[in-house]
Amino acid sequence: MVHFVRFTRQLSAVLAAALFSCCFAQAPSSALTETEQKWIAAAQPVLAYARQQGLALDIIVQPTVRPDISPLSMAYLGGRCKLVLTMRGNPIVEQQLEDVPLTFHGIVIEAMAAHEIGHCWRHSQGAWRALPSGFASVPGQGQEVSQKQRLEEGFADLVGMAWTQLEHPAQYDYVHRWLTRERGDGHSGGVHDTSGWVRSAASASIFSAGGSLFEQALVPWEAGVRAGN
Repeated sequence: MVHFVRFTRQLSAVLAAALFSCCFAQAPSSALTETEQKWIAAAQPVLAYARQQGLALDIIVQPTVRPDISPLSMAYLGGRCKLVLTMRGNPIVEQQLEDVPLTFHGIVIEAMAAHEIGHCWRHSQGAWRALPSGFASVPGQGQEVSQKQRLEEGFADLVGMAWTQLEHPAQYDYVHRWLTRERGDGHSGGVHDTSGWVRSAASASIFSAGGSLFEQALVPWEAGVRAGN
């Protein structure tokens, strides 16, 4: 089960109390575990793209065991995005790539990293949990905060698929099938119930040519909100 991740008070508290920052141009790779090195290396093209788009981004590796925190997450503190790896002693890490062939590991990790960068972009735009124009309230049932979080997850999933279309078009169908399975795995009615947006991205033609990944994701995301996803 994939736990793409939320901006939470819990995570902010963890960052403030117990994280160290890894600036990988300076820090020795020996400071990282093999799993952390693998994920960071796979995510590098996405992180480079984010910085090219002007996003202020740091990479944080948590050295302590925190199995209650998602392995890959994003926070926004002090005007900067924090991509957080919480992988040591965390059983969810192995589940992230469960049933994914080794040759697809890097591509799937890129999609997950792009998802998190989608969260970063929304925050940097001052649009976090903001609705598209024309909406005064969140469609659907449930608490409004949870519903707005679900909308953010839908947007981020579309950014992940837009990245795959841009960089790995031959593998787009595989990543879409993988994401469809993950979003259908016990998420019904929850903040990660993004199945409507994922279905809409069955064809890569949903993403228009030109513009940033985030701009490409906005159009189908807003269409999905209006359709009641």
